[in-house]
Amino acid sequence: MLGRLIFFILTVFLFVNTDQSEASQYITKKSDTSKIVEKIEKEYADGKISKSECTKKKSKALKLGKVSKTICDNIEVKTAKKETKEKKKVEYIKKKEKKKKKAKKEFLKKTKDLSKKAKSWITKKVKKEKKHYKTIAQLPKSDFYFAATDDKGNTFIGYMKSDQSSKTIKIGNKEFKKDSNGMAFLDDGKTQCNLDSEMDEISKYTKINYFTGKVFVRCPNRVLVGIWHQTGNEGSGMGKFDDGVELDFTFLRNRNDTIALLKKIKKESRKTKKIVKIEEKNYETKDSIKPVITVFYNQDKFVSSKDKKAILEFDKKNYVIEGVVSDKGGSLDKVVLRLDREDIKVNEDGSFLIKHTSNKNEEIWLTAWDGAGNITDFLLDVTVSSIASKFINNKKYYALIIGNSNYDKWDDLVSPANDTKEIAKVLKEKYKFEITFLQDSTKDEIENALWDLNDKITEEDYLLIYYAGHGSKDIAIQKAYWIPTDAKAIDKPGRYWLSTSIITEHVGRMKARHVLLMVDSCYSGITIKGDDNIKADVERDLENPLYFKKMLNRKARLFISSGGDAPVPDTADGKHSLFAKKFIEVLKLNNSSIDSEEVFIKVKKYVQNNSSDNPKYRPIKDIGHNEGVFVFSAKN
Repeated sequence: MLGRLIFFILTVFLFVNTDQSEASQYITKKSDTSKIVEKIEKEYADGKISKSECTKKKSKALKLGKVSKTICDNIEVKTAKKETKEKKKVEYIKKKEKKKKKAKKEFLKKTKDLSKKAKSWITKKVKKEKKHYKTIAQLPKSDFYFAATDDKGNTFIGYMKSDQSSKTIKIGNKEFKKDSNGMAFLDDGKTQCNLDSEMDEISKYTKINYFTGKVFVRCPNRVLVGIWHQTGNEGSGMGKFDDGVELDFTFLRNRNDTIALLKKIKKESRKTKKIVKIEEKNYETKDSIKPVITVFYNQDKFVSSKDKKAILEFDKKNYVIEGVVSDKGGSLDKVVLRLDREDIKVNEDGSFLIKHTSNKNEEIWLTAWDGAGNITDFLLDVTVSSIASKFINNKKYYALIIGNSNYDKWDDLVSPANDTKEIAKVLKEKYKFEITFLQDSTKDEIENALWDLNDKITEEDYLLIYYAGHGSKDIAIQKAYWIPTDAKAIDKPGRYWLSTSIITEHVGRMKARHVLLMVDSCYSGITIKGDDNIKADVERDLENPLYFKKMLNRKARLFISSGGDAPVPDTADGKHSLFAKKFIEVLKLNNSSIDSEEVFIKVKKYVQNNSSDNPKYRPIKDIGHNEGVFVFSAKN
C-alpha cells in the first residue's frame, strides 16, 4: 500500500515538472523563433491550416518534447473562407438588385417623354421570326443592317426597314419615312427582339446629311430605349435596357461592311465576356464608371462628362484633333477609342491625335468603351470656315475711362482730359463700347466704379480700363501708384494714393473674358508684374477671321503702358500725349478688327520714334491669362 502511494506521488511530481519544463521551454524559445511562430499563428488565424496542424508546427518550432494540444488555444481564428465568400456573394447580389431597381426607375422616367405611339409599341408582345438568324448574310434584304454588343459581351445582329405607313419627312430634295422597324437576334441562338425607330423632327432642319432619332427594342423579358445618329449611309447609337444593361450598335446600308464590322465586335465581345466571367466568379461588382473623353482646342478643353459637345472650327480641310481618354473605373482592358467606325490609336498615357480631312461642316462622334463595356459617346461639332468669310463680333464691350487733369495738391495736367474724352468718343461711336467715364476722379470714385463693373460684367463680356493722370512710386518698396485728384500729400502714398496692386486685384475679380489695362502715366511700366515680352501666337493672322474667333474665346489679362520706370511728358502737341495720340489714330483708321498686339506695335513704334519713352506690353501674372489678346472690332 505504501509503495503504491509513493509511486502515485512520483508520477504526479514528474507530470507537473514536465508541464512546467514545457512552458519554460516555450517562453525561452519564443523569443528565438518568434518570426516562425508568428507565421504559423497567422496561417491558423487566416484559416490556411487546421488547429491540429498549428499545434504540430508550433510545438516543432519551439522544439517541445511532445505536441502540446493547448498551444494554439489562445489564437483568435478569423471567419472561415467559405463564410467570407458567402457573405461577399450576398453583398454582391444586394448591390446587383439595387442597381436593377435604380435602372428601372431611370427607365420609367425616360419613357415619360415618349410619344403615345412609342409608349404603346414598347408594351407589345414580341413577334418572333420562324427562323433565328445567326449571320448577317442570312438576314432578309433590308434598308439597314446592324451589329450590336452589350456590356455583358453579348452580340446582336438584325435589320431595319422603313415603315411605309408612317409620316414622310422632307429633307432638302429627298423624302424619308419617319418610322422604321425590324428584328434583332441575340447570339444565344434563341432570343429575338422587335425593333422600332423614330426619326426626330429636328432632322429636317439640318443643312447637312445628318439625322438623329430614338430606337426602341422589345425583347421577351426586357425593353430598351436609346438614341441614334446617322450621317450618310451609316450611323451608330446606344441605349439602356430597363434592367440597366447598356447596348452599343452600328448600322450600315451595305451588308458586306456590316459583316466586317461584326467580326471586330465579336473580338471585343469575347474579351468583355471573359472579364464578366471573372468578376462574377469572384462575386465582384462590375466597373460601372464610363470612360471620359477630353478634347483640347484653342487653349481650352471640352470634357464628355460635363459638355454636351465639343465645338471646333478650322480654316483648312486637313485638321488635327487632340485629346486624352481616361477611365477611373480601372477596367482590366485598356480603353478603346473610335471616330465613327475608325479605330483611333490611344497611347499608354491615354492621349490621342486624329488627323482628319473634310471639305464641309460636319458632326462626328468619338466613342470610347472600356473592358467592362462602359461606353461614352462625345459629339464633335466641326466647322471648316473659309478665309474669305467675314468675321462678325457681336460680343458685349465695356470701358472704364479715367482722365485726371485737375489736382488739389499736385500740378495740373493737360493731356488726360483731352485724351480720355476723345478715346471715349471713338470707342462709343465706332466700336460699340458701353462707357463709364470718370474725369478728375477721387480714390473712392475709381474703386466704386470698378466694383460696379464687377457686378455688371459677365463671363462673355470684354473690358478695357484706361487711366491717364499722375503716377508715382514708393521707392522704399518699389511699388507704383495712380494719383487720384484728392491725393493730399506727396509723401504719404499708402494713405492717399491708389496702389496698382489694388487695381490688379480688381482685374482678377472681373468675370470678363478679356480685360485690357492701358495706363498713360509716370512710372506706368512698373505698374503691373508680368513678363516683359509676349510670344506671338503661331496662328496669328489678322486677315483670317478664324484667328479672331479663336482669340475671342481665349481668356486674356493684358497690360499696356506708355513708359517704363520713369516719368513721361504730359503732352507732345499741346493737347494729347504721344501714347494717346497714336492710340486714337489707330482706333480711327481701323475699319474691321485689330488685336491688342497690333495696337501696341503701332503705338510703341510711334512713341519710340518721337521720344525716349519705352512702352510695355505684358500679360498680367497670376490672374488667369490664357494666351489671349484683346480684340477691337469696328461696327459692321
